[in-house]
Amino acid sequence: MTSENASAGALQQVGDEPMADAIEGAAFLARSAHRVRVLELLSSGPRTRETLLSGTDVTRVTLSRILGDLTDRGWIERDHADDRYAITDTGAAVYDDFERLLETITVGQRCPEVLDALPTEWFGFELRCLADCDTVATDSADPLSGMRVIANAVGRATTVRAAVSSFASLPMYTHAESVRAGDAAEAEVVFDRDATAVNVEDPDLVDRWRAIEAESARPVYYSADERFPCNVDIIDGERVFLSVTDENGGFRVVESTHPAVVDWAEALFREKRTAAVPLEQYRSGVEPVDSHA
Repeated sequence: MTSENASAGALQQVGDEPMADAIEGAAFLARSAHRVRVLELLSSGPRTRETLLSGTDVTRVTLSRILGDLTDRGWIERDHADDRYAITDTGAAVYDDFERLLETITVGQRCPEVLDALPTEWFGFELRCLADCDTVATDSADPLSGMRVIANAVGRATTVRAAVSSFASLPMYTHAESVRAGDAAEAEVVFDRDATAVNVEDPDLVDRWRAIEAESARPVYYSADERFPCNVDIIDGERVFLSVTDENGGFRVVESTHPAVVDWAEALFREKRTAAVPLEQYRSGVEPVDSHA
């Protein structure tokens, strides 16, 4: 073995040791839900042994062992002055990262097919934020069942903001009915290049969205000169539907109320809306006017 190879081998061994220690530490924590629970309790502030005992539902002997193990690893520390335990900065980082890992695993277990179809690389939030999402299963007998859920939400909403790639007429029809009834949501919808083509080439759709805008006395539908990888519907600024088409012509739909998902969706819509032009203007072939000129 040459000296260069020997050095490389030594570096590899040294480099592997921290990784092995990290894996062992993660395994140590994963093997006991009670250890995780103690860190969770301490993440909100120092606690006495009695408080930890009541919050973990373990015996005193087991709790003593857990506290000793976590202290040995430097994840918690004991203040002998008031006999309370506190999480250390390292322990807090370990717990936060472990919680993120669990949430990410939960997402993959709950809805793998839907997540595989969604453009997760486009999302400006961590995948774990979808851990508590609701999935709308596509009914083979009704491929548009997922879109019906979105349409119903549109019909009950106060505000609707949407960036649309795969167009389905149900939400537009529902909104048109609400407009006629006089209780429609304040809506703005940005179509991407493909959805725009559908809505300017179909005479029935043209009549429908123009009637909606006439009743609303303002532009509702806009055209963006780009393609979106999925649909994003924001309902009342607190619910987000993410949807993509499936192989049966239906829609895979995920609903989330996670603040990070909502914030990302709102920012995305503002960006796309700013760059878009009213659909009527696009259809008429009128170039956008520079308001700063």
